[in-house]
Amino acid sequence: MSYATAGAGHRRAAEAIAQAAAAAFPQARVECRDVLAFESPLLAGLYPKTYYLLVRHLAVLWGFCFELLDARGVYAVVEPIRRTWNRIIGRPFLRWLKEESFDVVVATHFLPADLFGAGKRAGWLTARVVVVVTDLHPHRFWLAPEADLFVVGTPDVAVECHQRGIAPQRVRVIGIPIAKGFHLPVDRSEVLRRFHLDPQRRTVLVTSGGMTVGPFEPVVEAILRLEDAAPGRIQLLVVCGENRAAAHRLERRVRDGKMPARVFGFVDNMPELMGASDLVVAKAGGLTVMETLSEGLPLILYHAIPGQERFNAQYVERSGAALWAHSPADVAAAVRRYLDNPAAFAVMRDAARRLSRPDAAETIVSQVIR
Repeated sequence: MSYATAGAGHRRAAEAIAQAAAAAFPQARVECRDVLAFESPLLAGLYPKTYYLLVRHLAVLWGFCFELLDARGVYAVVEPIRRTWNRIIGRPFLRWLKEESFDVVVATHFLPADLFGAGKRAGWLTARVVVVVTDLHPHRFWLAPEADLFVVGTPDVAVECHQRGIAPQRVRVIGIPIAKGFHLPVDRSEVLRRFHLDPQRRTVLVTSGGMTVGPFEPVVEAILRLEDAAPGRIQLLVVCGENRAAAHRLERRVRDGKMPARVFGFVDNMPELMGASDLVVAKAGGLTVMETLSEGLPLILYHAIPGQERFNAQYVERSGAALWAHSPADVAAAVRRYLDNPAAFAVMRDAARRLSRPDAAETIVSQVIR
């Protein structure tokens, strides 16, 4: 399994497949590698930092470039340049891959997908190449023509792949892989007791995503203020990811506030936190969306990065499993509607369950990697 560190979702998807493969084939050698880990520290840091800079501070430019490079005519011009550049920055990874002997290689990011394609074109990579598209739109960057198989999340994505020249037999609709811990039963009362929270209140989980893009802290603040309008009805679990500064600020804020809340930095128990929650407030990252759906939880989206996350947000909102709130005030209003009209959110729960594919990683292993 191979990914690139540009957003946490690609890594989580690769790790989920690796975990499922190791369980299914205990005698097999299963590797899960970050392409950028083979590079110099300078380049390894520059790749994700450039992405974060664009989506945090130049989001309009990012969205424009995303759409421009997805246009058929433009990509036809850019593709040879992109492939040459990827081979240059991917040389250390390609050297390592050439020395190894794998039967199947899996990419959960478009950079390793293209590098696997380079190995195929050169003739030295004989392994089966599987590309797992972790977004709900198949941007042309994903569609490495040398791949043997593409795994996608929805029938709509499969249709788009066909329209872009990928033969139907090379596309499988399985879902976006998530960790095994999701969708398993959780003792909600025990989790809330451990975090000193009230089992009689509704629990709202607010997550920042891997890189805290969007109005995360204002959203938390807006929900905390609901304690005045709806006292005694909700409490918060807040996950700040790698953003330690935000975690410190919010810890101080909830310490002085009225609403019960727990603030976390990076966590490895997200299935447990979701299992103890009644509602999730998050940005529209592909993995976060799929993890929430797998738990059958209604979802309020507070931000979508232009480009890939806009497609994610539009899909789940159109399917009835999420609300896309466009400001912190809109998020707080949606949470209040949840309290006042739980039946409407029960419909969202049902929609989430219909869309969920909690066993996608295991299915990929059993039907694709076998």
